[in-house]
Amino acid sequence: MLLVSGSLNYDVTFEVNAFAPPKAIVRKISRYLGGSGGNAAVAAARILGPRKVFFLGSVGNDDIGEMHLKSLAEEGLITQYIRVVDGVESGQAFVAVRPDGETAIYSYYGANQYITSDALSKILPKIQATLIMNPPLPVAREIALQAKSFGKKIFWDPGALAYKGIDELGDIIRHTDYFMPNLNELLILTGENSLTDALNRIKEINPRLKVILKRGAEGASFHYLRTGEEIKIPAIPPEALGLGGIVSTVGCGDTLTGSFTALMLRGFNERDSLLLSVCAAAVNLAFEGPRNSPTYNELLNKYSPLCRSYVEKRVGLHSQ
Repeated sequence: MLLVSGSLNYDVTFEVNAFAPPKAIVRKISRYLGGSGGNAAVAAARILGPRKVFFLGSVGNDDIGEMHLKSLAEEGLITQYIRVVDGVESGQAFVAVRPDGETAIYSYYGANQYITSDALSKILPKIQATLIMNPPLPVAREIALQAKSFGKKIFWDPGALAYKGIDELGDIIRHTDYFMPNLNELLILTGENSLTDALNRIKEINPRLKVILKRGAEGASFHYLRTGEEIKIPAIPPEALGLGGIVSTVGCGDTLTGSFTALMLRGFNERDSLLLSVCAAAVNLAFEGPRNSPTYNELLNKYSPLCRSYVEKRVGLHSQ
């Protein structure tokens, strides 16, 4: 079982031709349940199955909060530890999407600021691992500390916390097993200008750390800091999976993070977990909204052979 903690947002998506201040024409408006924590948790639940994922989060006592609780329960998540806060709006995100799928996101944290770690003692004995997405920093720190004391695996996507810098986040890094930033977040967090220097800076704090780097249009890479070994998986276009072209990148990084964590818990090795999680993100690319990740059966039986064929033709990757 898995614990995921992070944000729950209501995404209002604007389709635009360009990010063009001071004015731009909006071609279409769409609304979705989102938030990095919720997106990753849903992706993980679709791979692990019903009642295998606890969610630790917070929503307002409003219509959006009710929609989140209903939707997550329908996805099979355990929602009893989602806090409902009176007098505060649920989190929201306003997302501009260009025709090429690139996004600009403006977030209102709202009730996400009120996530607490109070329930950890009840949850941790029941789980194998925790995925820390973007709860408030004190909560992220407490999850890492308590999960390590219970001997649980810790997966961490720092998200916006990367801006706190390595001095603020070093204690969490020391406890983390799998660190999953995107390239920009890693450079910001470490204050370095190159990937090599950034990885070396992280290695000084936790040489046992394994880094899964989300690289957008370049795919993803896995870095073993102790040995310097690297595994690269190129981005997989949705067309290679028999789907349409790229519709939106919203939620694709969250899909990769949640899928990788869940696949590791299902016993896949690190290389195959990375390949299949990139595949899951490619599926999400082909649809509107942030939560279009495949189920476990879809990923293995429908998309995995196509993904493996595409990747092997380009980099000669064979599963171990």
